[in-house]
Amino acid sequence: MTKFIAVSNRRGGVGKTTLTMMLAYGLSVARRQKVLLVDLDAQASTSIIMMGHQRWRAAREAHRTTSGLLSRIVTDEAIGCKDYISHGIGDVALADGKAPALDIIPSAHDLDDKEALLMIAQQARFHKISDAFDNMQDRMGRIIRSSEGAYDQVIIDCAPGLSQLVWGALRVADLVLVPYIPDRTAEDNVGWLAHRLREIGTPKVFTVPNRVSGQDGRAQGIVAAVSGRYPPLGIQIPAAQPLATALDYREKVGSLASKFGSAVQHVNGLADGVLNLVNKPVAVAAE
Repeated sequence: MTKFIAVSNRRGGVGKTTLTMMLAYGLSVARRQKVLLVDLDAQASTSIIMMGHQRWRAAREAHRTTSGLLSRIVTDEAIGCKDYISHGIGDVALADGKAPALDIIPSAHDLDDKEALLMIAQQARFHKISDAFDNMQDRMGRIIRSSEGAYDQVIIDCAPGLSQLVWGALRVADLVLVPYIPDRTAEDNVGWLAHRLREIGTPKVFTVPNRVSGQDGRAQGIVAAVSGRYPPLGIQIPAAQPLATALDYREKVGSLASKFGSAVQHVNGLADGVLNLVNKPVAVAAE
C-alpha cells in the first residue's frame, strides 16, 4: 500500500529540501523502496537538486511540472499525474550499480503565478471563495493520490507558507514531517502547524530538528521543549558539511556513501524512522 509523506513548515529555510532529499535517497537506495517525489515549492530546489539543471529545464520547457499539472484542477478531466512524472532521477546508484526506483513530478518557478491564475478561474465557477478553496484542495489531493499503488512511498515537498495546493497535499498525507531549526521561533511555528493539522485530522505529525549542534546547550534545550510538546521523529539532523555538499547534483552517479559521507548514518536513520511510523497502525482514541 502506498504511503504519502509530506514535508512541511510554513517558515522557509528550515531544511525541507535537505530532509526531502535525504528521505528520498534513504528510502529508494538504502531501503530499496519505489519512491515518487512531488515538488510543490516554486523555488524548485528539490527538483533541481534531484534532476540537475539540464534535465529540470527540459521538463519545465515541456510543461511536465506541477505548474502544468494545475490545468487538471480547473477542468473535469480524469484525475491523474503520470504524464508529468520524470523517471529515474538522482545521482546515487544502488549497491549493485543499478538505478533506484526514484521518480519526480518537478516544480517550476511559475507555480505561484499559476496558482493565482487558477484561483481567479475558480472564482468564476463558485459563489463563495471558501468553496473554491475546498475544490482546489480536493482536486490537488486526488491528483496526488492518483499515484496510489504505483509506488511504495510518495514524498511531497511543500512550499513555505500554506497555499491551497499545500493544504490539498496535507489533507491526504499519511504522515507529516515538520523540520525546524532550533531557534527562538521554532516552538511557535511548529505549534501553529501542528494545531492546524490536528484540526484537519492528519493522523501522524512528527517534528525533525535540523542543523543541530550537539555542543549548543541552548539549541538542545529548544529541541527538548519542542519534543516535549510535539511528537519527535527521534532523529536530529546535524549541521554537517557533508549534508551541505550533498545538495550539489553530480553528473556522475556514485554511491550513497560518496554522496553523504559521514552523514549517511543520518540518511539511514531517517529512512528507518519513517518506515517504522508509516507501517504502524494509527491509534484511534475511544469515544
